Parts: sequence; structure tokens; C-alpha cells
Amino acid sequence: MNEADLFQLFLDVNEDIDTQFQFWISITFAVLVASFVADERLSRVERAIVTALYVCAATILLERYMSAVSHMQDVMALFDESGFPRPDVPTVAAYLRLGLFTLGSLAASVSVLFPRFSARRRGSIAVRIEDG
Repeated sequence: MNEADLFQLFLDVNEDIDTQFQFWISITFAVLVASFVADERLSRVERAIVTALYVCAATILLERYMSAVSHMQDVMALFDESGFPRPDVPTVAAYLRLGLFTLGSLAASVSVLFPRFSARRRGSIAVRIEDG
């Protein structure tokens, strides 16, 4: 492999990492919006099913993300073996994404399972607006 081929492989793996994260953001946003719109109209069983489906989808995407990150490490090893300079990889972004996957998935799950928590908060804001 020449340097151009390795760099293209690096870009492809980087694109895969971004794609997995974009998919996760999309499903998380959809779950949050659906939870807000459905409010307390869903039964506990329906909420549990939606949460279980979301957690499964988020877990699959997290696994695919971690696989892509692992492939990125393999590509970087190829750069080292070939003697070509390594491209820069933002490690802070990787940790932030992993944190967002974890905390965001937890927050989305809680918003679906416990709508009363968010309903109380919305109610207190409405009272302050009416008083103001």
C-alpha cells in the first residue's frame, strides 16, 4: 500500500466513525421528541418496550462505533509499519463521543421511562411564565 491508499483508508474509517455517531444522534433525538410528544399517553408497558428498543439500537450503534475505532487503531498501525507519517486523530473527540453515547442514551431512556419527571419541570416553568 502506498501513502495515498493508507490515507484513503484512514478517511474511510473516520467516515464510518462519524456515521455511527450521526445514526446515534438521530435515533436519540427521535426518541426524545417522541417521548415529549407522547407525554404521559403511553402505558408503562409501551414505555418499557420503546426504551428496550432504543437501548438495543443504541447498544448496536455503540458496538459498531467501537469496532470502527478499533479499525482506526489498525490503520494507524499500518502507517507505522509502512514508515509513513501518521495523520492526526483527535483523541479528545473520541472520549467526548463515548461520554455522549453513554450519558445521552441514559438521559433518553429516563425521559421515556419517567415522563412525570419532565412534566413536573415543564409545569414549574409554565407557572413562572404565567406569574412573570
